[in-house]
Amino acid sequence: MLIVWCKRLLATILIACLLAVLGIAAWIWQPYDKTAWRVKLPVGNGIQVRVLPMLMLATSPAGRWWLDHKGFSLHHGDIRLYDADGLRVHCQHCWLDAKSVSDKPLMLDSVELWLKLDGQQLKGYLLADAAVNPFKIYFEGTVNMRSLRLHWTLPTTPLANLLAPLRQHSTAIAQAHVSGVLTAKGTLRWPKQRWSAQPQLEQLQVSGLDISKVTTNAVQYDCPLLDEQKHPEKVHWLAYDKMGRWLPMATIIAEDANFRHHPGYAMTQMQQLLGKESADKAVGGSTITQQVVKYMFTNGERTWKRKIEELLYAVQLESTLDKTQILNLYLNTVDWGPSLCGAHAAANYYFGVDPAQLSPIQAAWLAGIIRNPHRAWKQEFIARQPQLKRADSILQYMSESARKQPGSLNFRPSAAK
Repeated sequence: MLIVWCKRLLATILIACLLAVLGIAAWIWQPYDKTAWRVKLPVGNGIQVRVLPMLMLATSPAGRWWLDHKGFSLHHGDIRLYDADGLRVHCQHCWLDAKSVSDKPLMLDSVELWLKLDGQQLKGYLLADAAVNPFKIYFEGTVNMRSLRLHWTLPTTPLANLLAPLRQHSTAIAQAHVSGVLTAKGTLRWPKQRWSAQPQLEQLQVSGLDISKVTTNAVQYDCPLLDEQKHPEKVHWLAYDKMGRWLPMATIIAEDANFRHHPGYAMTQMQQLLGKESADKAVGGSTITQQVVKYMFTNGERTWKRKIEELLYAVQLESTLDKTQILNLYLNTVDWGPSLCGAHAAANYYFGVDPAQLSPIQAAWLAGIIRNPHRAWKQEFIARQPQLKRADSILQYMSESARKQPGSLNFRPSAAK
């Protein structure tokens, strides 16, 4: 009788365990919930499960006890889990796809993630490269069936530590000797992949980059825009005193009003760009110094790696050259339309004069089209329909003597290229 009773008890326990497992699996999977935030598990054909139930289970005392010291290997690295008053996930030799940063995966020797869930309140931290160049991001927020909403903070951290994962992706970043610290805070929304950031840079200094092509007497520059059939001559390089009075003034107003005062980058501009929550951040907001760097040292790829390179070059450039030298580099290299590199080519092509002979309104028009010179060439110059609204707005900020003699635009007679 006792044996029969024990068998029945054992069968009941097994059935109860099976039902519990099936119940938990159904709770996590729940195929009829079409609005839930789901992730694909790295098992089988990739089962889609709901994030919140899985997170609740993994961070519960029972879940942490069961996961403690469990380890497995994924395509992105070797994972080990620990019970640490929350769930601690440690990844060794991790890599991350971040196409907006670099075309190649980012490699991190060590990443540690700690999570604690209390109801729908989530908090934790992310610690990267703890053994070599550590940086730590704290976060807290809420998670529900549909989404994750976090506020994150990066405490004051050496910038060199943050750049370390990019050194293998960029010769410039690998060569640069960088000092200074970064503090930041922001938001993260998932699965919408919306984020924002408010960075603050302090004491940034850069050395070690090769900027010799712009520090020699004969600047080494070949315009990438030149069409050898239309413009077989090389760039006509002008000294700053040959640029005239109006074009440098109009260009600063149009492109970088704070040019004379910033250290190569505009922190307020960066904060405005990054502070807007977006799923697809624009990679823009360059100063004149950063645009010089783009023409002289970096390529045109629109990635955060390239923007970081621009920042580093710009800071070193500002510590090596004076503002007049940097502005002259810009005026001689800027794209002003099809096959038109620099002020000499632009002034002669559009108006048939040298830069020093430009009138204030002509200089303001040239400065105003820098944002989209090829469209202006086609829609305004070729079509002979100049738009003066932006030129007039630039002219209003020029000196009083410029406003007193605006004159007319007077495109050169022939529009043929």
